[in-house]
Amino acid sequence: MYQPFHHFRISISQGQVFWREVGDGPAVLFLHGSWIDSGQWIPLMQHLSLDHCCFAPDILGSGESRFFTKTHPSISLEVECLAEYIQTLKLKELCLVGHGLGAWIASSYALKYPEVVKGLVVIAPEGVTFQNYKKEWGGLRQLVSNPSLSVLFFKLIYPLAFLFGQGKKIKNWLNYRRMMLQWPLACQLLYRRRWAEIQEEMLNKPLSGLRLPTLVLQGDEDTVIAQKQSKTYSEIAPMAECQIIQGGQPNLPLQMPEVVAQYIREFITTLDTPRAKATRILK
Repeated sequence: MYQPFHHFRISISQGQVFWREVGDGPAVLFLHGSWIDSGQWIPLMQHLSLDHCCFAPDILGSGESRFFTKTHPSISLEVECLAEYIQTLKLKELCLVGHGLGAWIASSYALKYPEVVKGLVVIAPEGVTFQNYKKEWGGLRQLVSNPSLSVLFFKLIYPLAFLFGQGKKIKNWLNYRRMMLQWPLACQLLYRRRWAEIQEEMLNKPLSGLRLPTLVLQGDEDTVIAQKQSKTYSEIAPMAECQIIQGGQPNLPLQMPEVVAQYIREFITTLDTPRAKATRILK
């Protein structure tokens, strides 16, 4: 029998945070992906709520969480907002789960506040680079720019593209652009800031110092970029274990909530072993 969800709002110094909460037991906090809000986690939280108290805030600036004033968003700002939110809720220890952009914020928080984080789960994490990443990033930056020369070109040739077998591909790109533009915070954090600013907050170097049990989950039918980022993340983080989920697509938590919940449940169980407890004391 699923437990009822509760919805809350709380003010912090930068804005108002909306979150969903359900269940009883040790705390698990979920940070949603780039192109969705905290509703992404509802099916998964239902599976975990009998044994855990689950919190899923909308990242400040997305969904129903609002900045009080116009501000220049950054990962470090989101980390400080998350820290204030967690402190306000008086959560002393938790397991942190993040997807996409949420995984970038969760990892950055765990690096800065390791004493709060019992274990870290990242699903198709953003925030890590790989060979030729900047080229891939540049293409997506152009796609969400306004005006976008590539989009204008695609629209111009769209009627002729079907004759050369490229119509479906261009249609998918235009649909992807429309979807991304519905989430301005993610567009800003991932693609609309200067490259130097984004690079400064990348996780590649800091991750080598992450002395924390970490589970990386990645669907084998996700994008090539996502798969490369998960591989890079798991190779750099010293205590990371990577699990490839067969049939897993881009929105893995919503697509396979029961499977992902089981991985998280088993991972949390390992955190209570004597070795894991000793590691947390030493970190």
